[in-house]
Amino acid sequence: MDSSALLSRVDELPRLPKAISELLEAVNCDNISTKEVSAKVAQDPLISARVLRLANSAHFGRSREVGSIDEAVVRLGMQTLRTLVIASAVIGAVPKVEGIDIAKFWGETFEKALYAQELAKRSGVAPDEVFTCGILHKIGDLLIATIEPELSHQIIAAVEAGGSQQELETKLLGFDSPSVGALLAKSWKFTPDLVAGIEYQRVPTKATPESKFASMMFLADIIFQYWDDDRDHESFTCWFATQANDAGVIRMDMDGLADKLEDLRGKGIEMGKQLA
Repeated sequence: MDSSALLSRVDELPRLPKAISELLEAVNCDNISTKEVSAKVAQDPLISARVLRLANSAHFGRSREVGSIDEAVVRLGMQTLRTLVIASAVIGAVPKVEGIDIAKFWGETFEKALYAQELAKRSGVAPDEVFTCGILHKIGDLLIATIEPELSHQIIAAVEAGGSQQELETKLLGFDSPSVGALLAKSWKFTPDLVAGIEYQRVPTKATPESKFASMMFLADIIFQYWDDDRDHESFTCWFATQANDAGVIRMDMDGLADKLEDLRGKGIEMGKQLA
C-alpha cells in the first residue's frame, strides 16, 4: 500500500462536523468579540465541558476554578481560549481506536505540545500555533490504526520491542504517520505552517521552505524521549543546544529552560487523562 492508495481512501478519514468546523472558523477570526466566542462555544456542551476541564488543569488553572466560558475568556485571554477550543474540538472529532490507550496517547501528545510551546516562546515562533500543531502531531498514528488496524498493531508491537517507527511504517505501509496526519490537517483547513510542522516533525531539515514548527516538534519529542532525569541542568543545556543546532534552530533562549521544562513535566500527561 503506497501514499496514492491512501489518497484513494481519503473518505475513510474523520471529517470535522459542520458545527465544529464553523466554531473553529469563528474562533480563528481576528475580528470576533469575546462575547461572540463565548456564545459559539456554549452552543456545544461537550466542547464547553472539555474547554473548562482544560482551563482548570494544572497548566492553565489558577487559584480559583473557572466556572464558565465567559470567565475562561476573561481569565485566560482570547488566544489561549482559541487554543483550548481547537484542542477540545480535535479530540471530539477523532474516534477512539481499539488497541490504543487513548488516555496515554493524548497525555503524551499534550506533554510534547507543552514542551514545543515553551521552545517556540524562546525561539521567536508563534507559541499558541505551535501548541496546536503539537495537539495534532500524532494524529496520523490514530488514522493508521483506523484504516489499517492489523498493520498498526504490528508496528506498535515492533516499536515497543525497539524497532524504528519510521522504518516500519515505510516498509509495511509505504508512507509514514506524519504524512497521513499532515493530509488530515490540510483537509481540515489548518494553516500551511501547521501542516508542514506535522509532515516534517521527524526530519525538520528536509522541509522546503524551512519549517520552524517542525523543528519545535522534533525537539519536543527529543526532550520527551531522551531527557535523562539524572542529568544536571548544565549538562542538559549543553546537550540540548547541540540538538537544537542539528535541527536547524539557530536562535533559542536557553536561560532557565531546564527549570521551566521540569515545571511543565507531567502537566500534559494530566491534561490527557482529564480529556480522554
